[in-house]
Amino acid sequence: MIDNFALLGIERRPAVDENSLKQAYFRKSQVLHPDRTAENDFSTVNAAFKMLLNPASRIQHLLKLEFGDVAPGGIGVEFGELFGKIALLLRQADEQTVSVAAQHSPVLRAMAFQRLGPMLDDLAAIETELTKMREKLLVEIDALDKEWVVDPVDCRDSLVRIALNLSFIQKWSSEIRERTLKLEEIAG
Repeated sequence: MIDNFALLGIERRPAVDENSLKQAYFRKSQVLHPDRTAENDFSTVNAAFKMLLNPASRIQHLLKLEFGDVAPGGIGVEFGELFGKIALLLRQADEQTVSVAAQHSPVLRAMAFQRLGPMLDDLAAIETELTKMREKLLVEIDALDKEWVVDPVDCRDSLVRIALNLSFIQKWSSEIRERTLKLEEIAG
């Protein structure tokens, strides 16, 4: 397994300064760029940078390096409730997309369009909620980063939970953006 932290010369920690990471990537990519060398390590450097830039994948990678395979555990209650809410909203957005697309009568189509505004508002509200949750998790990462230096083992379970929750947030945000774009395309 490649240690992406070592590859880019970054200390193994839960939180990584984005500017330092970018500088490390820039230095390494200058050395290994395909225009400068025949080595094929440039794609590995790109993959390492992308992994370490993403907090969820960075923490998962860190945990795997430090502790081997760590069981992800279960989703928390707050995320379980939110998942149900998001699943319902995504299903409704899909139904609205099909409903509007199926209307051939201008009057019926106009009536269907009226339902899109509130649906887009609901999607935006959920996206805002997910963004707030993500920001809260990033603050937790920063707090755990300080503890990591003292006792990585003590941080492990919290980091596992955070990585899992961040992964869910990323997936759900992506799904919401996809539905929003579809609805805006139909409405536009």
